[in-house]
Amino acid sequence: MPPTSNDVHLISGSDLQRFASGLFQALGVAGPMADEWARSLVWANLRGVDSHGVLRIPSYVDRLQKKLINPTPDMRVEIRTGAIAVLEADRAPGAVAMSRAMEEAISRAREVHFGWCAARNITHAGAIGYFALQAAHAGMAGIVMSASGPMMAYHGAKVSGVSSNPLAIAFPAKSRPPLVLDMSTSNVAMGKIMGARDAGRDIPLGWGMDAQGRETTDPRKVTTLLPLGGPKGSGLSFMIECLCSLTVGNPIIAPALAAGGALDAPFLNGVAMAVDLAAFGDVERILVEADRLGDQVRALPPDDSVERIYLPGERGDSILEKRTRDGIPLPQGTWSRLLAVAGALGVPAPSKA
Repeated sequence: MPPTSNDVHLISGSDLQRFASGLFQALGVAGPMADEWARSLVWANLRGVDSHGVLRIPSYVDRLQKKLINPTPDMRVEIRTGAIAVLEADRAPGAVAMSRAMEEAISRAREVHFGWCAARNITHAGAIGYFALQAAHAGMAGIVMSASGPMMAYHGAKVSGVSSNPLAIAFPAKSRPPLVLDMSTSNVAMGKIMGARDAGRDIPLGWGMDAQGRETTDPRKVTTLLPLGGPKGSGLSFMIECLCSLTVGNPIIAPALAAGGALDAPFLNGVAMAVDLAAFGDVERILVEADRLGDQVRALPPDDSVERIYLPGERGDSILEKRTRDGIPLPQGTWSRLLAVAGALGVPAPSKA
């Protein structure tokens, strides 16, 4: 392993967002679309989800240059019937496509109390809790899933057989920020492996396997993630592929496995759902009950190993407050890769916080 580096660079969220947007615009992404994409990445960093933040920018830049991400997509709703909509994303930046999908789901829910928008041919979407919260901020419950190529072991196999399909659920409350669960179906997201590489740190056993199907603590050797809860995680991933990909006629896993484990340019799929809480009657009652549920759970006696009990999303809320005030810490490896990209594109580097 390379030596561990404790060097970090503190960058304000606003400066980092402008910088990220500038990088995307330098590659032909329109300003509003670049801003939305950058906003979703910095949101992840602000909440401590660094695995899905600006660490991803170099790979996105590479995909833009290779035309795997379309900087000028022709996104369009191809089906709109009752609660269901299908968005053709045309290889748009995934964050932009999924934001549009949730807008459509919310629109469907306002008409018929529930909205399901399946987005076909998206690219990597980042932290999908961002899109679930769109629904919560609109007073609805939000559910988001996405599907991609094989990168996680199916339980019992020693090679990648399914994706690490993420799942996010957000629910509004009366007097606290919306509750939000954003999880991978693997023990950790691939971005955490990437973050360990950037920081020069070992990873725990249980995160991933090497090319020989052996668990490893070296993030540089990980080729396959391990599923959360064994058969539970891989089974959930399998079913998310059914819901996200088979329904829109854009299967990912089966063609990739038939081709030997990967496709040259797999384009991904996602689903955004919005549930109109008003359909259940008194919305105020529901929001108050969400508060009460949270209060009762937080009042449970904590285990000696934890400082306090966190509700879904609360840890991210606390990190958001600190990083908004103090800046976003970027590991040396991430910072260096961003500077290299900026230099190649002729984009000025951001200031330190």
